[in-house]
Amino acid sequence: MGLHDACWTQAILSLMRWVPAPVFTLFAYPISLIAYILAVKPREAIRANLSALIPGKGSSCLAGFQVFLQFSLTYLDRLWYLHFQRKIDWEIIGEGDFEDLEKHPGGALIFTVHSGNYDIGASLFARKFTRPVHTVRMPEASDSLKKLRRKELCDEEGREPNLHVHYNEPGGHLGMELCRLLLAGEVVCVQGDRVLGEVTPTLAHIDGVTYKIPRGPLVLAEVTGVPCYPVFLNRRGRLAYRIEIGKPFFEGGRKAKAAEISAAWLPVMHKFLLQHWDQWFVFEPLVTRDPA
Repeated sequence: MGLHDACWTQAILSLMRWVPAPVFTLFAYPISLIAYILAVKPREAIRANLSALIPGKGSSCLAGFQVFLQFSLTYLDRLWYLHFQRKIDWEIIGEGDFEDLEKHPGGALIFTVHSGNYDIGASLFARKFTRPVHTVRMPEASDSLKKLRRKELCDEEGREPNLHVHYNEPGGHLGMELCRLLLAGEVVCVQGDRVLGEVTPTLAHIDGVTYKIPRGPLVLAEVTGVPCYPVFLNRRGRLAYRIEIGKPFFEGGRKAKAAEISAAWLPVMHKFLLQHWDQWFVFEPLVTRDPA
């Protein structure tokens, strides 16, 4: 009955069948507050990240609660979409860059962050794209949740033939498989912000802030030499999202070191997080403020 047990999601799904969506949305506020009070380790990690990211504001209890609340609301949207096939209202910024990515003749990497709604965003790409999209996920924190997630995503793969989900399992060789896919001309979507489990971190510095980001996606870009596109997702309201697609921060076509690619990715990610810090859903300490 821990925080990551699937029983909580099953209970929410049972209630969703009977409770109107606007009413259920109101429930998210007190429940998020309870979770914020009880989940000490994730709460303090978020407050530490925000304190470094936005000094003077991020350390407040209200800022941390806003992240928990937004996470709850996006989680409800995810369940409405995956289990009840509710329609998502999309706003797309950068359609020209989307078309360029779609028409790119070779492999490409999509860099994103753990914000907005990753699963919903992947489904949108798979539906709009005329080519396959491979997404990478970390394994779930409990066996029961892993079983539930795999069924959800298998069902979604059935609805979206271009969507292919890969799990970064401990001891696996996913990096080699992703490298093969990129060299074969496929599009791979990775999270360029979250360090979890056996993911190897690297340190990156900008504007007096140090981020701990995953090294794997940078090495993939270094080895394959494919272009890297930034794609971000943020929530505008209930079942309403904005997807932002930018020009490649690394054009590809040449061999570049991981450090060079990191230096190009970091300003793009940092700018987005400063604007949408309340939707950055990482519950591990990843950001520190450098000494003056």
